[in-house]
Amino acid sequence: MLKKVTFAAALCALAIPFAAVAAGPSGFTQSPASARAPQGFQLETMQSIADLKKNARDDQVVKLVGRFTSQLSMEKYEFTDSKGDKVVAELDDDKNWSHIQKDALVEITAEVDKDFTSLKLDVIDARPVK
Repeated sequence: MLKKVTFAAALCALAIPFAAVAAGPSGFTQSPASARAPQGFQLETMQSIADLKKNARDDQVVKLVGRFTSQLSMEKYEFTDSKGDKVVAELDDDKNWSHIQKDALVEITAEVDKDFTSLKLDVIDARPVK
């Protein structure tokens, strides 16, 4: 009797994860560019740093095209857009950024760190623009 109860409990425990997977979200479209990101969300692409400074919210994730033009400190770099506007961008040293070159055109995905007096970008991903 105890073996039957234990066996039944084990079967129920195995069935629960499969039910959770089957009940997952559906109906989201997935583009190849966002294959690794959660589905159903869009990143806002900012046209310029001036647009970013005017419209971005704290903790918002944005995409922006420009160049890393100078190093300010160990992890902080100056990011410049095509209009010459500049913003501080932080590249955490826990990632490998060796594929990024100075003055090369890149598209960054970054989290906005904005307060009353300053704006900075915490870079999540950077890809060379071809």
